[in-house]
Amino acid sequence: MPSLLIVGGLTVDAFADGTRAAGGSVLHAGLAAAAEGAEITSLTVAGDEPEARIGLDRLAGLGRVLRRPASATTTYAHREVDGLRVLTLAAAGDRIDPGMLAGQGPFDVALLAPIADELPAETVAALLSVARPHRTVLLIQGWLRRLSVGEPVRALAIDELPRSSWEAFATADAIVVSTEDLVADPGDPFTQAAAVRGRLGANPLLVLTMGAEGYLLDDPAADRVVASVPRRVVAGVPAVGAGDTFGAALAVHLAAGADPATSAAAATDRVIAVLEARRG
Repeated sequence: MPSLLIVGGLTVDAFADGTRAAGGSVLHAGLAAAAEGAEITSLTVAGDEPEARIGLDRLAGLGRVLRRPASATTTYAHREVDGLRVLTLAAAGDRIDPGMLAGQGPFDVALLAPIADELPAETVAALLSVARPHRTVLLIQGWLRRLSVGEPVRALAIDELPRSSWEAFATADAIVVSTEDLVADPGDPFTQAAAVRGRLGANPLLVLTMGAEGYLLDDPAADRVVASVPRRVVAGVPAVGAGDTFGAALAVHLAAGADPATSAAAATDRVIAVLEARRG
């Protein structure tokens, strides 16, 4: 049972039908990791809204929770425009406190998955020095967002991220990013993956997820980028948290000693299982 540290913000998600629910990378990833049998520690930040308290209770049911209290929880309003998900930042939260990890590590693997600006890239090295994970997986979507309260979330182009951010990402064992995260960099997925690889350098495993179309796996130990298309596609259900689910399952299987291709295939299976469960 690998020990997994998940670092990311809890959110309050406000949907177009008026409902509100707890969400965020730390929750979606935690649920997936628990299903994969990991021993989970969550490091997060959240306020005291009713939805946030429900989310924290769910996290506590998955494992150990280290929470920095905040004046507000990051809140996203969700809506669809022409079939595409549009997020608007309704409220901004606070930053995660890496110091809360003192005495908690080492971990078999750490999954760093910010959903807003709660984990600046320049704090990654300090956090990892305290957590002491044997492996590190980064979901970089939160670092590719331009955020302003009351406005839709805009994707940053990869050239808009400072070099220091890419240098921090390059120290990870694996990077997961989606074509949705890279909409500011037009081109086919292979072109996008090559652009990200050019910033990362030679070392990290890179997975570019493509929604229902599968993923590209760029393993530095292999001689080619491999495209994988899932045998099953689950349509007609919300895909919220699919990227976090994929990243968590990938991290757990890598920590357990599986090779990158096997780990990515297992992560796809976990996403499919989560989406199929939403049908019921």
